Formats: sequence, structure tokens, C-alpha cells
Amino acid sequence: MGWEIERRFLVRVADAVWFTLGEGHHLRQGYVRNATPSVRIRIGEPRGAVLTCKSGQGVRREEVETVVPDDVARALFLAAETRIIEKMRWKVGPWELDRFLGALDGLALIEIELESEDDPIPPPPDGVQILREVTDDKRFVSGSLARLEPKHQRKLVRKAYKEVKGWKGLSD
Repeated sequence: MGWEIERRFLVRVADAVWFTLGEGHHLRQGYVRNATPSVRIRIGEPRGAVLTCKSGQGVRREEVETVVPDDVARALFLAAETRIIEKMRWKVGPWELDRFLGALDGLALIEIELESEDDPIPPPPDGVQILREVTDDKRFVSGSLARLEPKHQRKLVRKAYKEVKGWKGLSD
């Protein structure tokens, strides 16, 4: 079992930036167990289908990952039922930038893995504005997003950006 030290941020990305990022990875994540510990299956990574078990909350969490065969991944997605999210992910320097798809369209998060909780946060990539940190906001944990019905996912996206003072990017 290893540790993941990660911080996540709600971001606004300039429209022109999306077109400069390249292809990215289309990730599909299913939550087989959406409690502590969470059990997630993900496809779309270059290394193949990855089964992940995470426990804890906040910046430092325990994490175990293993690559699984495609037939195991298919069975796990069936077990996830409707608890599935999709997003595009780009590696931009030390950052991972996610643009959510489907009912979560409009939501963009950026995350960074650190060696220690005390590591300084580097500046975000050009054209990416950090609006606020959401590491400790359980609404932005992917498993929580997957648990929501589509209408509640859309509502969360609108509300998340409305909560940021001065943001006028998404309408009701």
C-alpha cells in the first residue's frame, strides 16, 4: 500500500487553451464501491485498465493500484452500474488537467501529485486560472461526482462556478 499526496483545484481554462493541449486521454471511471475505501476501475490510460483502491480524505490518502485484464475491467464496469464518469485528461508539466464530459460538461479541475504535504505548489499552466482549492471539498471527489444523477451533476457544475466571486461563465 502506498500514499498519494495530491491537491485539486477548480479552474477556468481559456477557450483557446483547450485546442493547444493535444489529444489527451479519454478516461472512463466506474465506482464499484463508493465508500471508504473506494474501489474504482478506469480505462483510457496508456497502461490499460487500472483497478484502484483508495482510503482516507484530503491531501494524503492510501492508494493501491493494479492493471487488470480487459474482461475483468468489463465485469467491474457492470458492477459500477450508473456510478460512472468520463473526462478528458491532459498532462501539462507537473499538472493533470481534467475536462469532464456528459452532464458534468463545463467542470474543469487540475491536480498535482506531491512528494510531501509541505511541497510548494508551482504556478498553473498558461491560460489556466485557479479559482479555488477543492482538495477537501468532498463534492469534487470523482466518486461523489459519479454518485450524482445527471441533473444534480449539471446543478453542481453551475453552483461550483457561481460560488467563485466574479465568475460569469455558466448560466442557469
